[in-house]
Amino acid sequence: MNGKLKISVGAIVLLAASTLSAAAIEKVTFGTNWLAQAEHGGYYQAAADGTYAACGLDVTIMQGGPQVSGRPLLLAGKIDFYMGGNMLQAFDAVQQDIPLRVVAASFQKEPQVIMSHPGQGLDKWEDLKN
Repeated sequence: MNGKLKISVGAIVLLAASTLSAAAIEKVTFGTNWLAQAEHGGYYQAAADGTYAACGLDVTIMQGGPQVSGRPLLLAGKIDFYMGGNMLQAFDAVQQDIPLRVVAASFQKEPQVIMSHPGQGLDKWEDLKN
């Protein structure tokens, strides 16, 4: 499990476990932002190797995908945690007074990129000003 996934899994485990008694098993549902893929591996590994159970959690992982919108599922109480796609969703929630809380970052650096076609004059950051 790579470091980024360990941090994410650890944050979810610590957050949920902080409210549990030692003997309690809490059922929670975690929604991913897309179909199962490598960057989600840590979440599935923690379920498979008993990491969640050792912390008193019975975690169901619900895959996202093209027909799944995680934020409304979270707001409706259908899932307990949601792996958002990027911080723009969190900023949008603040702007719209949507009651969400960011509890962990999956990546140390934002994996989104800005791309352009060659020959468009967008070769360095300064070119984006106009």
